[in-house]
Amino acid sequence: MHMPLRTPPCRSHSHVCSTLFSSARRDSFLATRTVVPERGRPLGRREVRSVLAAIALIVATLQQTASAATLNEAEYRDKVYACWLGKSAGGTLGMPFEGRRETHNLTFYDPVPTGQTANDDLDLQLLWLKALEERGTRIDARTLGEYWLSFVPVDWNEYGVGKRNMRDGFLPPISGQFRNERWRDSNGAWIRSEIWACVAPGCPALAARYAYEDACVDHGAAEGTYAELFTAAIESAAFVETNRDRLIDIGLSYIPPGCAVARSIRAAIEAHQQGLDLMAAREAVVKASESTGWFMAPQNVAFVILGWLYGEGDFGKAICAAVNCGDDTDCTGATLGSLLGIIHGTQGIPERWRAPVGEEIRNVAIGNFQPPRTLSELTDRTVRMGRLVLLEQNAPLRIGEGATDLAGLPPLMDEATARALWARSPWRVPFDFVSVQATLDLLEEPLLEAGEPRAVAVELSNQTPGPLTVALTWRLPDGVAVEPATQMVELPAPGHEPVVARVELRAEELLRPVVRGTVEIAPHGRPGLGVIPFALGSTITVSRNDLALASKGTTATSDSEYDREPGCTAKVIDGVLASEWDFEGKRWHAALTPHPHWIAVHLPEARAIGRVIIHFADPQGHPVDFLGEVSLDGQTWQAVCEATGHADRTRYEKSFGPVEAGHFRLTIRRSASDRWPNAAQISEIELLPR
Repeated sequence: MHMPLRTPPCRSHSHVCSTLFSSARRDSFLATRTVVPERGRPLGRREVRSVLAAIALIVATLQQTASAATLNEAEYRDKVYACWLGKSAGGTLGMPFEGRRETHNLTFYDPVPTGQTANDDLDLQLLWLKALEERGTRIDARTLGEYWLSFVPVDWNEYGVGKRNMRDGFLPPISGQFRNERWRDSNGAWIRSEIWACVAPGCPALAARYAYEDACVDHGAAEGTYAELFTAAIESAAFVETNRDRLIDIGLSYIPPGCAVARSIRAAIEAHQQGLDLMAAREAVVKASESTGWFMAPQNVAFVILGWLYGEGDFGKAICAAVNCGDDTDCTGATLGSLLGIIHGTQGIPERWRAPVGEEIRNVAIGNFQPPRTLSELTDRTVRMGRLVLLEQNAPLRIGEGATDLAGLPPLMDEATARALWARSPWRVPFDFVSVQATLDLLEEPLLEAGEPRAVAVELSNQTPGPLTVALTWRLPDGVAVEPATQMVELPAPGHEPVVARVELRAEELLRPVVRGTVEIAPHGRPGLGVIPFALGSTITVSRNDLALASKGTTATSDSEYDREPGCTAKVIDGVLASEWDFEGKRWHAALTPHPHWIAVHLPEARAIGRVIIHFADPQGHPVDFLGEVSLDGQTWQAVCEATGHADRTRYEKSFGPVEAGHFRLTIRRSASDRWPNAAQISEIELLPR
């Protein structure tokens, strides 16, 4: 007979928790969201699962308590609060000077603020805290990517590239690497590393793993990502290590020794050791980082190190020294402020620096949710999540009410973790389908060229006790062939090397800039079906039937050309299409005189024309009001298409007739750009029989 579980009388959730844990553990227990029904009612299935999860947490807690090093709860909380306070102070100091390459001579806020200056450096970390709270401690780059698209409205620099790539179907880390040459070495990642350090205090390897998942979304496997590995590792280690030089060595151990970030940091250290003054040391860093240049991570992370070295242990002097080096000053000041806050706690941040920024958190780069309103609320939630991360990740450190005892803490340098992070390819994306571990491998930059074969692979590992047969089904859009489209793959029992299944893609014509596909993974005898989406960028081509090509004798004329792009009229008949991210040098650009502007193409002889496709160039300034006309003699014109308020930023297509014609003229009356209202830009005009 089934006997329903019943709740014991007079045992509330908080009462049980308080009898088992210190307050430090109680928050972690409460974070499991155990559901306890009213007294005497049978437990439902969900409630039983919740109780079992809570019991598992108790067991894990007791096991970890017996073996882990201890960080005092009050000390931990104070360091977390000081981290966020230092972030606020340093960012507010530097914000008025952001992006200016000249040096400064600050000794205090200028102007003195009446509250924190809103800053994306902090905003994004509020979002990562939300992601941890909602999705758990095992979040990855794909999860963070979804939060980018849902809650970050701004498209600044690498943020915009990463978001655009994800919208087009490119998964992280591909989203941060592909067509991001300009920004993947920039500052957007290392400026948001504190959250990973604060939830993984004293565990730099764990913080670095989180940091990689974060940074690769918009920086791939480039210098921007290495920079966040460095700062996350230093900040995490700073909870248990206070020696400056030792901390820098720890940070350097988590990045490739030959990367530009490491070279610039070493240049800063050497300049300080040689006795150079701050500005001379700054010039040494600028020279060492010439390969990446201004507004990039190598130079600016090194400016943080200069501030630390020349600050001589004084909070205000240090953040001013970093900001006085110029460039991305809100980032350098904020990151150094947070690091010093972790090392010295709130007592290390003088009241004169604290009072002007206050407690309130202001936002500029996030939306669609309610973030923490104050530094105290942010601290409470960070500490709560930190306890849970340490438990669930089986970290070698616990938060306790007793004195800090680091005797059981392993070395803070972890070469195996560091090298594993460096070795990750930006073209590989891992998936866990329980019975099968699968890794999509695009092998190289994700481009598909018309008429050229393109290999794609999936690496498969068996997670079941015995051999396993897996069926793969590849699905691509019409016009893209895949060989073989289906595969049967035999996976040996665990312990063997992964099995790699490769296919070849080919397309004769590519009319869109992105080709999206999927591979379905169906293990035999298992209920689950894994689906891996992927995308390939394409060099889009005109139709083989296009009549308006210079190679077929067509010519082009226009009312004008932009003076910086002479000869650009011929670009509309060269067969080379621009894309949203690659349009300069692949377009006709009219002079910046008032509308209307026109461009015409002239066939070598009259032909039957039944369809026109107009490809736009810059998506921020595409034509919205325009008229298309054809002519047999170039004198008398007949309208065949017209648009008012056209919304598609990439192209316009219209079928008609067919009409016998030797000429086509496009007159642009208005463009979408607010900044350049008189701009007129076209990438290509296609004239087709039908």
